[in-house]
Amino acid sequence: MIFNSLRINNYRAYYGECNFDFPIDGERNISILYADNDVGKSCFFSAILFCLYCPKDSDDLKDLINVNAQSEKCYHAAVSLFVENGSDKIEISRIIDLRGKLEATPSSKDFKCTLELIKNDVPLSSEEDEKADFINSLVHQDASQYFFFDGEKINDYSTASGSQYKDAIARVLGIKEVDNAVEDLGLLKKEFEKNRDAWIQTQNKYQDILQQKMEADQKVAEQEALLRQYEQEINAANEQIQKDEDKLKDFKEISEKVTQKQKLSEEIKQLTDDLKRTRQEQSECFQKNATLMLAASIFAKMQQDTSSEPTEYHITEPVKEYLVRLMEQPICVCGEPMTDSHKEKIQAFIQDHLVTDDAILVEKERRALFNVCAQYQPHGFQTRAAYFSLSEEIWKKEKERSAKKEEFEHLRKDIGSFNEEAGERIIQDIANMEVKKQEAETRRTKTQVLLEQDQEKLARLEEKLAELSQLDKEGALCQKKLENTIALEKIFSVYRNRLLEEKRAFVEKYATEVFLQITNAPQKYKGIKIASDYSLLLELTNGETYQIEPGRTLNPSTGQSKVISLSYIAGLNRSSDFAAPVIIDNPLGLFSDEHRAAITRFLPHMGKQVIFMVSTGDLTEKYQNELKPYVKTVYKLENHSDQTWPKTVIASKEVY
Repeated sequence: MIFNSLRINNYRAYYGECNFDFPIDGERNISILYADNDVGKSCFFSAILFCLYCPKDSDDLKDLINVNAQSEKCYHAAVSLFVENGSDKIEISRIIDLRGKLEATPSSKDFKCTLELIKNDVPLSSEEDEKADFINSLVHQDASQYFFFDGEKINDYSTASGSQYKDAIARVLGIKEVDNAVEDLGLLKKEFEKNRDAWIQTQNKYQDILQQKMEADQKVAEQEALLRQYEQEINAANEQIQKDEDKLKDFKEISEKVTQKQKLSEEIKQLTDDLKRTRQEQSECFQKNATLMLAASIFAKMQQDTSSEPTEYHITEPVKEYLVRLMEQPICVCGEPMTDSHKEKIQAFIQDHLVTDDAILVEKERRALFNVCAQYQPHGFQTRAAYFSLSEEIWKKEKERSAKKEEFEHLRKDIGSFNEEAGERIIQDIANMEVKKQEAETRRTKTQVLLEQDQEKLARLEEKLAELSQLDKEGALCQKKLENTIALEKIFSVYRNRLLEEKRAFVEKYATEVFLQITNAPQKYKGIKIASDYSLLLELTNGETYQIEPGRTLNPSTGQSKVISLSYIAGLNRSSDFAAPVIIDNPLGLFSDEHRAAITRFLPHMGKQVIFMVSTGDLTEKYQNELKPYVKTVYKLENHSDQTWPKTVIASKEVY
């Protein structure tokens, strides 16, 4: 199955109609949605699940309609998914509308949610159950978590129980239908048992055996119910431990942020004090040396102007007298006759360049003054340089303080109302839950022993009743039906177990291949193993294996656990009988750079079609370049609201 497009209209953060296309072109099988936090990444993910599998029980229909649209009296939201499944073109639409005419401000009860299905332009059944069955035939809701998942929460997959892994493999790999057949045959067996026992009851014999059998049946049923209850308690404990551990990680991160915030507060205070001191120094420097700094600047300008004046010839009185006598001569010193033209030029030169003794004295005084001022000029320049240095220091400190204040504000928002005692309570909650889990496991073991004993007793009674039923034709017929059903149930059970083992081996093989590709320490591991009880094991290069469990000290790091989970999902995905796009909310969330590089290289090969939502901070230019040959479509989402509630729209779209 391929997603061709998705249309979102006024659903949660999305305002108005937003249309997303997801074309595939050869190796270009990736569509990326870029969005900042609280802009619409998770809402996009939620919209797909809403469209396919209906609202969650906890969803308030009114809350699923964009708040800004509601403020404009628009009480309609819809999500439509257009897919191809083989040669079939299918449209799936989930619509929220008012139930009837609106008399006042609507409440949740005033809304209804409807599902529309169109296959090859023909509307499908109006029965909701049949529509749900059709969608589940494409990708079953129980299997969807292995195709559509949150990259920041995949750690849960690595710490699930063995029964949960078994159920996942059965559902995703199409074995659940065989399971259903075995279950139906079990119900039929019970029905034939009742028919046979009812016939024996009519014979007014063997009442004691029937009574024992009824009591054994009841005990077996009770023990099986208890086992299911204990299994649920263990699974619930594992899930709660995982949630609490995640919370504790958040608290540890927040605690680190609190420490960082306190450190920033001290640094900001120190910078503020430094700025105050530096500004005081600058002010004092100016007050004491302003005149000197100004004089130095003016003197430098005067020097510049003086040095730029053109050089002139000056003559004194003796030179003038010499030139006058020269004009009286018939021949010039150059050898040419002294003409009137020569005399005019000499006379003009004398007039232009003659300086008196007074002018010479003024020039001497001016030069002497310049020499005196020049003695103070270096000090003026040094003072001015010191003033400018203080100005630059103030600018740098203000810039640094501004950056720290911005970081401080981000930390303040992230921390919120941090309560350190709450972290201690979470640690205690984990310890208490571990105790409850161990108690449930102990009870499960004891119950399993009792169940096996009761099952053996029931089997002996069944053999006795089977013998007694042969005493009459009708009884023999009842027993024959029962035996045939038991035989058929056994055949299906054996087939299911063999198929499950084959699929388990496939998942194990594919998960190991992916894990060794993306782990940052392939030399340490041999691969991922799925044990006979379907618990998840990590195999080391020396052949040792250990089980990954919530709260276990030897568990891999958070990043490595997420790599294991992603590998397990990929193994299930590759082995699945379903064919669906892989849709991931923040695939690189909480991974180290080393893991991110490997996962980025793997993403294009995770499925035939890959769609993911991410912020530019998580998918930096380095990883964008890595993915570039595989990217077909890129969307950028923006919030166009300046109010509390978002108006997410498609800001841009690029197709490669």
